[in-house]
Amino acid sequence: MKRYSHSYILLIALFGFGSCAQDVDSPHPEQGPELMYPISWSTPMVQGINTRALVNNSLLEESCTPSGGRSIGVWGQSVVTIAGLPSTYQDFIATPLTFAPKAEDSNPHNNWNYPGDAVFWRLNAIYDFRACYPQDVMTSLMTQMDATVFQGGPINTSALQEDILVAATHINTRTADLSKPVPLDLRHIFAALKFKVKAVDGFTPSNEEGVTSCWLQNQDASTDLFSPSGYLVQSGNETPKITWYPYESSTAPMYMWKHEGVSFANESTLYTPNGGLEGDIYTNNDGWLLVVPQQVKAETLHFCYTLKNAGSQVFSVAIPAITYECSMQYTYVLEIRGSEVELRLSIAPWNHLESSYDIIL
Repeated sequence: MKRYSHSYILLIALFGFGSCAQDVDSPHPEQGPELMYPISWSTPMVQGINTRALVNNSLLEESCTPSGGRSIGVWGQSVVTIAGLPSTYQDFIATPLTFAPKAEDSNPHNNWNYPGDAVFWRLNAIYDFRACYPQDVMTSLMTQMDATVFQGGPINTSALQEDILVAATHINTRTADLSKPVPLDLRHIFAALKFKVKAVDGFTPSNEEGVTSCWLQNQDASTDLFSPSGYLVQSGNETPKITWYPYESSTAPMYMWKHEGVSFANESTLYTPNGGLEGDIYTNNDGWLLVVPQQVKAETLHFCYTLKNAGSQVFSVAIPAITYECSMQYTYVLEIRGSEVELRLSIAPWNHLESSYDIIL
C-alpha cells in the first residue's frame, strides 16, 4: 500500500564540556561609575514564522513587556585577576529582563530593563552571561542555572509544548566595546516537526474522507527508541552548545491527537490550532510539534493515523533515519495517491520562513 524511499541521514553534533573562564593578569585601576558604561542588552533577530511556537523578536518583546507577564532570565558573572589571584563576582542571578521602550529615550539599548540600579562594567574583567526565555518555565525545569551552565530535566515534551530559548555570551572587557549592549543570541532548545496530508496526481478522495487521529509511535522494543523526554545541558560561552540526553521511551503512542476529519483534498496541516478535539496541547503552535532533539533509527519511529472512512484501522508510515537538531524545523507531507503514500520531508533552520530544501523519503 505504501511507497517511500529514503537516503537522508543528518549527523548529530558532538558535544564537549569546556571551561569558558579566563584569567586576566593586570592591575585593577580605581575608577568610579562615571568612567564606565552600564551593562545593557540586545536580542538580535530571533526570526521565525509568526506563531506562538516559532518566536520572533516582535513576539518576544511583546511577551516581555510589563503587561505581558513574562521575562528573559539572565545570569552573569565576572572574573578579575589581580597579582595572579582571580576574584569572581556574581553580577546577575536569575535577573528578569523586561522590554519597556521609553518615549523620552531614543537609545534602543535602554529598552531591555532589569530591576534595581544600573550595573556597570568592571574593566579588565572576563564576563560570562547566560539567558533563557521564558524565565518562569525554564527555571522550573532546570536543576542548575548559572552563568556557565544550564542543566536539568527530564523535560517531557508530551506534557510541555512551549518554545524555550537560551543564549550564552562571553565578553573580555579588555577588547570589547563596552558602549555596546550584551547580545543575547537566543536559540530554540527543541526541534519542530509539522505533519501535513495532501492528495496528489489527480487523486480525488471522497467528500467524507479525512484524517481523524494521528500520533507518533515506536515500533521496536529494542534500545535507543525515540524519546519524548530528555535531559538538557547547555555549556560553554565562547562556543555555546546545547546537548540533549534522551530519557525513557516505550512503544506507547506519543502526541496523540484527534479530530472530526482533516481533509486531504488539498494540503492540510494536522495538529491544527483550533481543530483538535483531543490533544489540544499539541494544537497551540500552528501545527508545529516540539520534540527533544535526538537521533532516530530507521524503521523505529512511525507516524500513525486513522481515516474517517476506515474507522479504527491504523495506517502507519515509517520515519526514515534522521537526526532532529535543536533550532531546526522538519515538515513531513504525506502525499496520497489512492492506496499509495509517499512521504516528503522539508528541512530548514528555524529562522527561515520557508524550507531550504526538500527530500523525498
